[in-house]
Amino acid sequence: MLDPDHHTPFPSSPVIAGIALLGTAVLLRNWQPGALDLPEADSDRPHRDRGARRAARKARDGIAAIMPRNLTRSVARSLMIVGASLILMRALDELVEDEESLF
Repeated sequence: MLDPDHHTPFPSSPVIAGIALLGTAVLLRNWQPGALDLPEADSDRPHRDRGARRAARKARDGIAAIMPRNLTRSVARSLMIVGASLILMRALDELVEDEESLF
């Protein structure tokens, strides 16, 4: 929990951090090294599994379907969310009372 008397020494530092995170996210989104590509599933192959193994395979395939094809996209998306949230929180902090502000 934050101390109510705690104030950031530089009020714009969350904005600067948010901009830096957004910039890093854009760079990561455009740079997608092949080493971080996830393997494609071979869905044409017939499956012979049954029971718990089949359930595990189906669960795995379902998770794989929603994962990004390159891990840098996932990291970039997370950085975009955090960066935008920091900027938005700092902007909203300007609208609340000084003793209620977080940043």
